[in-house]
Amino acid sequence: MKNLILKILYSVIGEINSNQLRVIIFHNIENNQEEKFEKLIKKLKETWNIITPSEFKDLTVNNNINIKKKNILITFDDGYKSQKIITEKYLDPLNIKALFFIVSDFIKLKTKNEAHNFIRKNFYKEERSELILDENTLNMSQEDIQELISNGHSIGGHTGTHAELSKIKNNNMFLDEIINSSLRLENIIQNYKIEDFAYTFGDLESIDEKSTKAILKNYKYLYSGLRGNNLNLNSKIIRRDAISLTEPFEVISAYLNGYTDFIYKTKIKKLEKWKL
Repeated sequence: MKNLILKILYSVIGEINSNQLRVIIFHNIENNQEEKFEKLIKKLKETWNIITPSEFKDLTVNNNINIKKKNILITFDDGYKSQKIITEKYLDPLNIKALFFIVSDFIKLKTKNEAHNFIRKNFYKEERSELILDENTLNMSQEDIQELISNGHSIGGHTGTHAELSKIKNNNMFLDEIINSSLRLENIIQNYKIEDFAYTFGDLESIDEKSTKAILKNYKYLYSGLRGNNLNLNSKIIRRDAISLTEPFEVISAYLNGYTDFIYKTKIKKLEKWKL
């Protein structure tokens, strides 16, 4: 029903021409979704200015003074092998640079079975031990991360085990997930400082005041999964739009044009209060 309503709205309203600064999130992209990913990127290029991570930060630091069009940054969460594959196939030829949020323990795994068990145990709020995963669902390697950096892409922290930060009671585990996980990534990458952190699951229930303050103390930017326009940003807490390639392009466009932003305004205000 939701998708039907958004499709109808988009068919009536279409593209909203107001200036925007948005961030989108992709997760695992299966083989049968690659063609749709390619088509989506090409469609975005028709109406959006796809910017680099550094351009995004310049626009936020300069209080969006230079924004005169619809700008969008591409991000990926978790560290799936598919993300590097589609980047090489479809983003690199277009010179599009993305920001990858990496679960540091995930990229250390050496076998498919290890990767699948890790996903079942950690990537959902409740363990899904019976979940059947595609044979091609794998983790990126440390070498993959290094290659992404060499090709001009950026890396951010995303905890060590994909833990839900609001549920962690042990202080050593808390610090390991937020701080030490990124230090482990930096040990892999030569001369690279991680300044971006995306908390897991992205909803308001998966973070709390303690986590928000710890992240903003150790990183320049905190990336959420709450939808919204980053124009006139008055904090370093970033709104992001999760994209599912199972949804029609009209629905994705409705999200990116802000049709549902009003749903998240109260949650964003609460998250931003925690930083004080």
